[in-house]
Amino acid sequence: MKVKGVNIFPSQIEELLSAVEGASSEYQVMVDHLMGKDVLTLFVETDPQANRYALEIEIQNQFKLRIGLTPLVKLVDIGELPRSEKKSTRIFDNRY
Repeated sequence: MKVKGVNIFPSQIEELLSAVEGASSEYQVMVDHLMGKDVLTLFVETDPQANRYALEIEIQNQFKLRIGLTPLVKLVDIGELPRSEKKSTRIFDNRY
């Protein structure tokens, strides 16, 4: 997908999250167009005992460093994101 002129691949997000301690490999991306700007929200499953504020900042910084875009990070408890037996849909583009 392309957001704010930056190409983003799911493999980049998976690689980034695997490097961040406390973040699960389960994630979802929502892309919206609000007030004339594209907004990328990244939902990530985390351990409930993790320091959520520090983890949010770490994911944002790593995303900016590796991909070149600062997302809005929302942390959720493990098991909150939907799962399916087959390939799950992780990216939702609500711009169009």
